[in-house]
Parts: sequence; C-alpha cells; structure tokens
Amino acid sequence: MQLFKYTIVIQRPRRAVFEFFADLRNAPLWRQYVRTMHVVDDRQLGVGSRVRFTMDLHGEEVEYELTVLAYEPPALWRHRTNETDFNGYVEYRFDDAPGNATQVTFSCVVKPRSLVGWLAMPQLWLSRNRSYRDQLPRLKQALEEDSEIAQSTTRSTTTGR
Repeated sequence: MQLFKYTIVIQRPRRAVFEFFADLRNAPLWRQYVRTMHVVDDRQLGVGSRVRFTMDLHGEEVEYELTVLAYEPPALWRHRTNETDFNGYVEYRFDDAPGNATQVTFSCVVKPRSLVGWLAMPQLWLSRNRSYRDQLPRLKQALEEDSEIAQSTTRSTTTGR
C-alpha cells in the first residue's frame, strides 16, 4: 500500500541533486528532525549499507537504523527501516526535467505484517504524511537558495574529499 508520494522539481542538474542528497552530512539541512546520519559499516555507501540516524523527537534524541536497498546514482535511492509491524520501503527517484533541472519523487510503500500494524495504519498515514510532506520543499530550498553549499558538496563528492 502506498503511504504517500510527493514530487518536486529542483532547478539543479540531476547529478548535483543526487550527490547532495546522498552526502549524509547534509541530512540535517533538509530532513525534518534528523540531527545526524552516518554509515555504520566500514564501507562506502551503497546497496546493503546500514545507516544510523539520530532524530530529535519532542526534545529527546532517538536513534534509528535503515538499510539501503537500492543505490543507483544519480537516479535512485531506496531504503527500509527496521519497523516491527510493517514491511516496506522509502524511495527517492531522480529524473531529468526540462532546463537542466531534476524531478525528485519521494514515496513510501508499507505492508502491515501484524494485527498491530493494521490497527496502526490510520495513525501511520496521518503522522508520516504530515512529517514527510515538507521534506522535498526543504531539499529544494537547501539546493536552490544556497547554491554555494550545493556546489561545494558536489565538488567534494566528485573529487573524493
């Protein structure tokens, strides 16, 4: 069941948008509540990587972990979290848009795997939709309004520094 799907056009080239997105140091600039994100494994970010992130939820720091399911620069990122009562994934697609821009599509697919999961679906839909709907506009703002950050990220990502 698709929990949500949002799309936005960012006035930056697809590779630059994906590189900014995949640089986990940038997560707090556009992911609501996220304070830190880093790869847990001693390997490069890619399929199978485990990523730990710290969130500020109502003044409390909470740690979660996600597993990268698809990593296809500059087109696709998909991950799953270790939810007890749900299977599914979160996906970001990056497509070329007119004018050297990028269309980003952000979606979430979930399937309850327990009675608790089914009973929680309405609350999950309400809470996740509310907290995720501003994520792409924040990404757009970070990339378009602060082109210096986006350009330095692209330089450091492509040069390996």
